[in-house]
Amino acid sequence: MGAVYFSRCPITGTRCAAGHGGGRLQIEKMRAFIIRVLFYCIILGLAYAVLKYALPFLMPFLVAFLIAFILKPVINWVTQKTKLGRKPVSVLLLIAFYVLAAALITVLGTRLVIFCRDIFYALPQVYDTVVAPALNSLQDTLENWVMALNPTLTDFVESAGNSLSSSLSSMVTAISTGALSAVTNVAGSVPSFLVKFIITIVASFFFVSDYYAITSFLARQLPQKARDMLFKVKEKGVDVIFKFGRAYAILLSITFVELLIGFSLLRVDYALLIALLTAIVDILPVLGTGTVLIPWAAAMLILGNFPLGIGLLILYAIITVVRQMLEPRVVGKQIGLYPLVTLVCMFVGTYLFGFVGLFGLPIIATVLVQLNQSGDIHLFK
Repeated sequence: MGAVYFSRCPITGTRCAAGHGGGRLQIEKMRAFIIRVLFYCIILGLAYAVLKYALPFLMPFLVAFLIAFILKPVINWVTQKTKLGRKPVSVLLLIAFYVLAAALITVLGTRLVIFCRDIFYALPQVYDTVVAPALNSLQDTLENWVMALNPTLTDFVESAGNSLSSSLSSMVTAISTGALSAVTNVAGSVPSFLVKFIITIVASFFFVSDYYAITSFLARQLPQKARDMLFKVKEKGVDVIFKFGRAYAILLSITFVELLIGFSLLRVDYALLIALLTAIVDILPVLGTGTVLIPWAAAMLILGNFPLGIGLLILYAIITVVRQMLEPRVVGKQIGLYPLVTLVCMFVGTYLFGFVGLFGLPIIATVLVQLNQSGDIHLFK
């Protein structure tokens, strides 16, 4: 029989057993910890695989279910007020939703396509009539300065100017050609998009008509404990998404105010409208305010409007710094996540899943933290 020794626990101050029994206890705890870590790693790996590879195939059905979920309160309200059947109300409201969505997309899409087409067709002409003369004027000015300071560098400045002009001309041509190729590629993907769109429409009709029957059937397939957990995740997830939207509305408002003040100080025409459009573009992380401000500033510098060009660059720098400082704090404060954790989730989510991950991973992390705090799960202490 192995000897058992007693020692005083440094944390609680009580006597605890040590020796062979205590060693076995430590081994069991370590084994349980390793098994738990492996389990969570497997779950995370499966979730990543599903989101990365299965999500594109399931997307039409997920979008259809999301539409049904959004329309559910409206359908319930209309059904109660009119005393009509749920199915006819669901179908009529869904038709109205798609008609309005199609009209909005058609109007905005048509204007966007025409706007982009006109810009890309006009790029070579703008270069020949505006940019090239401005570059030649700038080159002549530089040559005169160099001639006055050091005549031996004149040939170098002339060669550099010609090289820059040639590079810009080639770049403009490449942009125009690339834009037309992109339009062709988009046109080629239209059949696939139409198939997915039709599937989404058909699936959404089934979801809105039999929403409660479908969700009840799916819930019955789960054990009671898993069912309760699913309802808690849904409740907390909806709350977090609402707070997430509120956080980005705050960031959008801050960016809009910064742009409006900056444009007003720089005496930009239509400052209010341009500030609003640029702030809306800033919502998209792939684009951001730099998509508007940097090319605008470059064009002003080339055309010789140095105060406006430099002012736009300074404005972009201020907006970028403020956004990087405030985004983790504002989003974290609204959804209850520590700013550093929010920043890590946004970075990792964007790296793994792109635009969806930027918003999705912080939302998932927040739901997990709230479930852990309520004692429903035990991921960490």
